[in-house]
Amino acid sequence: MRFEAIIGHEGIGSKLRAGVQSGRVAHAQLFNGPEGSGALSLALAYARYLHCQAPSEEDACGSCVSCKQYNTLQHPDLHWSFPFFKKDSSEQSMSQPFQNAWRERMLADPYFGLEEWLGAIGADKKQLFISVQEALELNRKLGLKSFQGGWKVLILWLPETMRVDTANKMLKLIEEPTDNTVMLFVSEQANQLLATIRSRVQMIQVPRLSDEDAAVGMNRRYGVDLEQARQWAHVTEGNVAAAMRMQHSGGSEVDRDLFIQWMRSCYVQETPKIVALADDFAKPGRESMKRFLLYALHMVRQCIVGNYGAQSLVRLTKSERAFAEKFAPFIHHGNALEIQQLLENAHRDIAGNVNGKLVFLDLSARVSLLLRKPA
Repeated sequence: MRFEAIIGHEGIGSKLRAGVQSGRVAHAQLFNGPEGSGALSLALAYARYLHCQAPSEEDACGSCVSCKQYNTLQHPDLHWSFPFFKKDSSEQSMSQPFQNAWRERMLADPYFGLEEWLGAIGADKKQLFISVQEALELNRKLGLKSFQGGWKVLILWLPETMRVDTANKMLKLIEEPTDNTVMLFVSEQANQLLATIRSRVQMIQVPRLSDEDAAVGMNRRYGVDLEQARQWAHVTEGNVAAAMRMQHSGGSEVDRDLFIQWMRSCYVQETPKIVALADDFAKPGRESMKRFLLYALHMVRQCIVGNYGAQSLVRLTKSERAFAEKFAPFIHHGNALEIQQLLENAHRDIAGNVNGKLVFLDLSARVSLLLRKPA
């Protein structure tokens, strides 16, 4: 990945290159941007530029030994860390068993989200994390001399999945960096990191892509029809990862169908159907449950936007819009905030390892009452 291949964010790329050219390279930097914004791609292009042996003002050369190593992500001074799960046969929880899968996923396309990563490592029913052992291993690796005499670069994806003890170990590494080390943290929710970490890194805010930048980028990068790309970019709010997910899966059909059945069953208070849907909700695993609850939040918010006449701001697919037109009147100022709070609480409970089926049944009972609440 070179800067020329990144969708949008020319200004951020220019500032990153200018820092390298002037010798102002912070040893710990946090790229914070929503899924599909290209924060991971920027970090990778920046790392390549740091290691390039003949960089121009605009980009890495693409032909030196270092750049050729980056073409296969095999540069000896580039280190990766990311959320993972402990394999049953492993004595310790470290990312090493997943490094090949990570490289394959990155080489396929760096515009991806947690859902694609879960699929790549077969962890649909697992909750991913970054362990203390991983932090200790990173400390060891970064303490070694660089193989090629230049920078040692760590790219750590989703640092918000670090546990508190892991974060404290990483904090020590940030406060006492080894020579010629650059740590690039790539986050989607930097507010979930320890305040002590946020205060010790150089923050690089990566905003969501504009709908047009995302659409043009998908057209050029993936060959998606421009009008189709514009529709997907509008629905996903410029999230390239989510838009390409829609292309590969035909849209968020599973979550949409479950949400529609769930809302109808809640409104008519069809208890046997709700119990059956609870199984569908819990069966795929924790990350899928969290994803569905975020999708439900999205649908509720879009209904509110539509209710107040801002149709141009509604970001729904054609099939979602057809349902929302009928469902939106039941989401109003009298219940919207309460429903939103219930969904957020359910998401927190699932993340905290509460039984998914029980969370869904309790949520359904409460939503059933709120849907019948007068405006």
